[in-house]
Amino acid sequence: MKISIIVPAFNQGQYLAQALDSIFAQTIKPHEVIVINDGSQDKTQEIASLYPVKLINQVNKGLASARNTGIMNATGDYILPVDSDDILLENCVERISEVIEETDADVVAPSFKCFGVNNDTVVLMPNPTLEDFKTANRIGYASAIKKEVLLEVGGYSPRMTWGYEDLHLWVNLLTRNYKLVTIKDVLWLYRTKEKSMVHEAQSHHQELMAQIYKDFPNFHA
Repeated sequence: MKISIIVPAFNQGQYLAQALDSIFAQTIKPHEVIVINDGSQDKTQEIASLYPVKLINQVNKGLASARNTGIMNATGDYILPVDSDDILLENCVERISEVIEETDADVVAPSFKCFGVNNDTVVLMPNPTLEDFKTANRIGYASAIKKEVLLEVGGYSPRMTWGYEDLHLWVNLLTRNYKLVTIKDVLWLYRTKEKSMVHEAQSHHQELMAQIYKDFPNFHA
């Protein structure tokens, strides 16, 4: 069972080395690491080229498209999306691999801790159902997903321009009865900043949820 880590990167060069260092410090090495440079104007390409990664440069298409590029180029059985400013704890890949072996789940979602502006620890509820997602997103985007399942559903939706592309994907998978398992252990660190993509997404909350409801009419709370 092979885990491919995909790292979309857009103008986050100042954090990228820290993210990649944490990936290459894993107790069990990932099958491969793919960095998708999504049209960055900073030193992202230079920094990524210092590491043994598969580097893909593309014009800026946004996060969903960058992740889809990573999925299409990955050769592992599972895809673990990691943002370029995240940090993986050293046992992240090992623990996820254990849970995959135990459960054969389609999605394995670890708990995480925020750092930076916000320092909350987010311990995930046990194996949330589609019903649980009607009130809030219940897992983080850095969750391992079976590649064959991602290909079956078409990956992340490019319609989610402002964000929530991960929530859209979870709803897509759960409406098709794919198996989601959570891990209560904190396995990755999510960087919080004064201004980031999540704030942009929240400012478009109604619009993004309207798209999800349109795509999955049975999901409406």
